[in-house]
Amino acid sequence: MSWADKPNWNNTPRRAGTADPADFDGDFAVLRQRGRHLIAELVRLSRQLADLQKAIRSRHGTAGGSRGSSVSGGEPR
Repeated sequence: MSWADKPNWNNTPRRAGTADPADFDGDFAVLRQRGRHLIAELVRLSRQLADLQKAIRSRHGTAGGSRGSSVSGGEPR
């Protein structure tokens, strides 16, 4: 399940200023977990893009990357 598919939380007490400070600890833990998930997803997509770029280059016969290569050519560091 993507972070975008998760339901919105009811944060009315927080907006009203009646939220218990301990509630924020749980919220931060969830935000940290979502952040880690998003970073992992970005890394996965970046690797997938790099693999696709390699496959395209090999089909065009430029596996060495000499033609049109740039400094940020999508290759992992």
